[in-house]
Amino acid sequence: MIPAVGLLPALLIAVATLICALPWGPPPEFRLVLPLLPYVVIHRCVERWGRGTPDWLVFLVGFATDVAGQGPLGYWALIYLCGFTMIRSVTADRTHGFLPSLFLFFVTIVTLAMMQWSLASIYYLRSTEVQPLVLAVAIAAGAYLVMLLLVPGEATEPARVNSRLERGL
Repeated sequence: MIPAVGLLPALLIAVATLICALPWGPPPEFRLVLPLLPYVVIHRCVERWGRGTPDWLVFLVGFATDVAGQGPLGYWALIYLCGFTMIRSVTADRTHGFLPSLFLFFVTIVTLAMMQWSLASIYYLRSTEVQPLVLAVAIAAGAYLVMLLLVPGEATEPARVNSRLERGL
């Protein structure tokens, strides 16, 4: 069962997956944009709520994206789980500011893009095009900026001053 803190991330991720599963009919150069958008939500939810985002949900989102996109089963599930593992291992019980979060997302999404290109090249037994992937990464980075503004970080308490310093001892 998902704990109460995990309900909001689960709902956000499910809505993003349903929106991306709709048959929008994008042109061929935009074919990789929609499957990357649920990862943007996964990344932000893991950054914001940490352990409130279960790994089995990330797998199910990837599997649903594979089924909706009629691609090889397990491709997006593997990509999402690798990104999930990268972000969870870095942000475990730590909060980051705006610029570190942006840098972390950029490193993660570029790493995932290289994985996508490698896996697609192995699957098709030839080198795949890079331009759709670069376009998808750029659009995902823009979507992450929007997510960063829509889903704020945790409210931090002001730094406590040691009680000895307050008394002057």
